[in-house]
Amino acid sequence: MGQKVDIKNVIKMAGAFAAYLIGSGFATGQEILQFFASFGVDALWGILIIAILFSSFGFVVMRKGQELQLLQPTQIFHYYTGPVVGRLIEIFTLVFIVGIVVIMISGSGALVEEYFKLPSAVGFIGMGIICMITVLLGLNRLVDIIGAIGPVIVIFTVVIGAWIFFRDLNMLGEQPIYDVLPDKAYEIQPAPNAIISGVLYFSYNILAGSIFYTQLGKEANSAKEAGLAGILGGLALATTVLFMVIGMLSNYELVIGAQVPNLLLGYTISPIVAFLFAVVIMLGVYSTAAPMYWLVKNEIMRFLPSNLDKVTVIVLGVLFMMGGSLPFGKLIGTIYPFAGYIGMLVVLAILGRTIYNKVKTGRI
Repeated sequence: MGQKVDIKNVIKMAGAFAAYLIGSGFATGQEILQFFASFGVDALWGILIIAILFSSFGFVVMRKGQELQLLQPTQIFHYYTGPVVGRLIEIFTLVFIVGIVVIMISGSGALVEEYFKLPSAVGFIGMGIICMITVLLGLNRLVDIIGAIGPVIVIFTVVIGAWIFFRDLNMLGEQPIYDVLPDKAYEIQPAPNAIISGVLYFSYNILAGSIFYTQLGKEANSAKEAGLAGILGGLALATTVLFMVIGMLSNYELVIGAQVPNLLLGYTISPIVAFLFAVVIMLGVYSTAAPMYWLVKNEIMRFLPSNLDKVTVIVLGVLFMMGGSLPFGKLIGTIYPFAGYIGMLVVLAILGRTIYNKVKTGRI
């Protein structure tokens, strides 16, 4: 029983792993455009970095979640950095997660306005209400739902990215993605080069992801099952980034200044594909916003009586929807890079403690 592995459970958890980080910035393509495609063909180095980092750290954190069985997943920071620094990181991470939920809900407003030509309020209020209802249903249903959504998003993005790449392969040589990039590309680059940008991307994501992955690993049947799900989820996420970037590089001048570049890529195939991309983007927003919403609620409920659980969910929902009116692209460019540098501290702490454990006890 200690090393039981259920392949279906591994796939479900890997799907939840990837879906949790996909979100509106990722699914719209805005996040991938800034952190990867803005560097042109050098983006491939950044993608290699995140493939290694997400799969290895996913393995470690998911296993540790299964082994420790923490009552509060935020305590994972205490384990890696000690009670004082751990508490500071915990507080910062929760504030950051609140910011991400606002970005997700703002992203749904941007999509509804750009694609459906409706007021952005329709998008961010609608998404806020759907997430609120999901959080009221509880964590088990949440993992089931986003675990099913993750593979759908990954498969769709890989297929469309590959389609665009092979269709436009002969155009790659004509795209300004090699030595001299368009001015707009330099303007949105969050770091000096693609490798540092990839590390930043991983760092802010693992900062937000560590809490959820600890909880997700806790639900696994064994440490081996949790570790496999972490590796598979990390590789699935990196593969999705790869094919999304490939599509962007093949149509660089079209997407480089776009707010929702994936919609433009979809339109190059057909309006139907653009519509499907719009649906996938909404699924991506939901798959990140709902579990992060749950994490914030769960942390707040540590200090409140249990009979206020539903009231807390509703109050948070109203606040998130109010924040959803803020500008989407600017939120990504401001919040994510800063959090990435803080996330690097967490990455170093996890790495240091893992090496210490291996040397001292022979286990990670």
